[in-house]
Amino acid sequence: MQLTIFFSAPEPVAVPVQYGHLLQGLIYSHMNNPVLRSYLHEQGFSYEKRRFKLFTFSRLLGREVRYDRPAGRLVLTPPLRLVICSPIPFVLQEIGTGFLRKGQVRLGDARLEVKEFATAAPRVREDRLKVRMLSPLVVYSTLSDENGKKFTYYYSPFEPRFPVLVADNLAKKHLLVYGRSARTEEFSIRPLCVENRDMKITRYKETVVKGWMGEYEIRADPGLLQVALDAGLGAKNSQGYGCCVPVN
Repeated sequence: MQLTIFFSAPEPVAVPVQYGHLLQGLIYSHMNNPVLRSYLHEQGFSYEKRRFKLFTFSRLLGREVRYDRPAGRLVLTPPLRLVICSPIPFVLQEIGTGFLRKGQVRLGDARLEVKEFATAAPRVREDRLKVRMLSPLVVYSTLSDENGKKFTYYYSPFEPRFPVLVADNLAKKHLLVYGRSARTEEFSIRPLCVENRDMKITRYKETVVKGWMGEYEIRADPGLLQVALDAGLGAKNSQGYGCCVPVN
């Protein structure tokens, strides 16, 4: 399920280049139910050693986005919108209620007025889906060098390991959402419109994260494709990565 929150501002809005953690904090702070907020923030849904929050969100989307180099900030032209997705309707309901009750929110130094929100529930009924990323798709492994020191390796969509890890991640989320396993043998994800400029190097707090924007074609069990739309593709979804929408 998808929740889109619309914001207005009297003039262009300037935000830090690395503002993902600010959006995440904004979402958590506007969860109307404090028990839900605490549970998702502190725990989430466990699968083996991993914890999934089962929500994801887009970048802040504006009519125009430009980089103000002297100020080192992004400048977004209103109206603005934020897309939040989750397979758990109650989560989106609580977030939407919180934003509407607040009326006005603050993102860094910017003040935004909440105008309205819209919900959508795109249903996947076939085994093929074209998606456009609204926030970078992140796929990684933790590896060790020759000295045994661990490091994070981020994959590109053109590496053979990329679809394997995307499928494995979706299968874990599918089990948490539906309580049953999904077939991944026929899974594939193919870049349709992905260029070098779609590779985004971002920073979440003190961690450098590499991900990819662009459009992709995914072939898989419809249940896995539904999870991709509702819970996000790839890793770090609740930090603002992997949010996607269908391409008509």
